[in-house]
Amino acid sequence: MQQDPSLAALLKDAAQAYREAIAAQVEGADPSEHWERWKADTAALLLASWAAGALTTVRQAGVKPALASAAAQPTAFARGIPETVYRFESGPAASVVSRFINLLPMTRQRWEALIDYAYQAAGEMQGDEAANALAKILDRSPRLRDLVQGAAGRPPVPNVKTPRRAPEAVKRARTPEVQAAVQGSFFATGMTQQQVEQTQQLLAKVIRQEVTTSVAGKKLVTLGLGDFVEQATLETGTDLTSARLETIYRTNLNRAQTQGQLDICRDETVKAFVPLMRFSATKDKRTRDTHKAMDGYIATVDQIDAMGIPAPLGFNCRCAWIPISVNKAANEGLCDEDGNPDYEEIKRRNGSRQRLIDTGQIPDPGFISG
Repeated sequence: MQQDPSLAALLKDAAQAYREAIAAQVEGADPSEHWERWKADTAALLLASWAAGALTTVRQAGVKPALASAAAQPTAFARGIPETVYRFESGPAASVVSRFINLLPMTRQRWEALIDYAYQAAGEMQGDEAANALAKILDRSPRLRDLVQGAAGRPPVPNVKTPRRAPEAVKRARTPEVQAAVQGSFFATGMTQQQVEQTQQLLAKVIRQEVTTSVAGKKLVTLGLGDFVEQATLETGTDLTSARLETIYRTNLNRAQTQGQLDICRDETVKAFVPLMRFSATKDKRTRDTHKAMDGYIATVDQIDAMGIPAPLGFNCRCAWIPISVNKAANEGLCDEDGNPDYEEIKRRNGSRQRLIDTGQIPDPGFISG
């Protein structure tokens, strides 16, 4: 997906909106505008991922788009763009959604239902990130947390002459969401209130990628913090922000793409063309041993649903289900010419892989798949 220019632009816009939201929380400002932009971009990405999965199945299994969309009744396909698309207003999100609507014809009602679902899922992600992202980012870096919490290693610096004051951004927006995100994060322990405020602003600029590491380092020295804060501390701030966003998207977009594949394959008409699916693990050093061991596992879409094993099988999972066309399945001895699966042969081929599911190792313990 990221190689597509329109999707790359959308991903870039979403990443910037996410950074802006986190930076606003660091400053104590109102991040709601940025979170709303991120939600719209994320909804479009989820929808595009679903459509990409559906298109992959259509192409790999040789199912015509019109036939693949037969499950969506009534049979009059959408002409033009569903009204719900205008939620995306303009820009990268609207163009991406419109493009996939043209690539994968379905009924207007089906597209509107998918758009509603994408917005709902993106809204849930937005709510969780707005409440928890900043705290979780800081949890991953004790050094960064020390900086944010006033560099606890230094002796307290009294600030008698300058009364404690809230940053101007906080004065402008003391929303409950902002206070919940920032409260307890920035407080003056070993730093003057002015240092706290200037450090907030500097960290926010780094997260927004508005300053370089060298500029940040010089600023830290100017603030009198260079003796105990390394330049890499602030650089880590933006690295962790990007890493968290990557984790969120890798998991949720993979889930949406797999759902698109499975939704197409659930249709009874399509099942005649795609009777089986094969699990494909990404084979590199980052892949979990249990996921590697599952590579090649074969099942019907109904079995995948019943066992609760649609990809991803865990956070950051890059594995996928690959459709097996009826001709390929018959040639491999997995079904007859009419597409009826040979369950005994499939069981024999799956072998010890089934134990990974039966013993609760797949999906990853604690991960809710699907």
